[in-house]
Amino acid sequence: MSSIDSYIHKQALSTALINMVVNPLLAFLINRNVDSVALPGILIDTIITSIVMTWLVTVFSTADINRQLRAGHFKNENLPHPGSILLRLPRQGILLGAVLFICTILIMVTLTISMFSLFGITELSVEKLALFKTIYTGPVAYAVAHLAIIRQL
Repeated sequence: MSSIDSYIHKQALSTALINMVVNPLLAFLINRNVDSVALPGILIDTIITSIVMTWLVTVFSTADINRQLRAGHFKNENLPHPGSILLRLPRQGILLGAVLFICTILIMVTLTISMFSLFGITELSVEKLALFKTIYTGPVAYAVAHLAIIRQL
């Protein structure tokens, strides 16, 4: 594995692990005084998490890779090409974060509604909400960090 591939994987993985701990913990602390959270509350939570998490991950990921590139790291490597879709997205972390959180909201709300409808789920206990957030925030954070870093290359 090249050093740029290793860097991307380590950054995305650490972002995923942090979000798999922080987001469920926040969900538990915020909702600890209720027995369960109804689907509308879960959707609002998913939207807020998608906005905040995706935007922060993008801003921090782009800032770090840009700092690494300015410092001359990875200059003798064959860098991954962002591809035509990513090249159309803004390069600035703040704007890229906004685009990615809109995409994340659309995907996560659609998946949440679909999965909950498929299984007849109308509410979750606070513990199950925290578990739900553990399951989805890691992969989303990993994908967002990966995309944000690749976009900068």
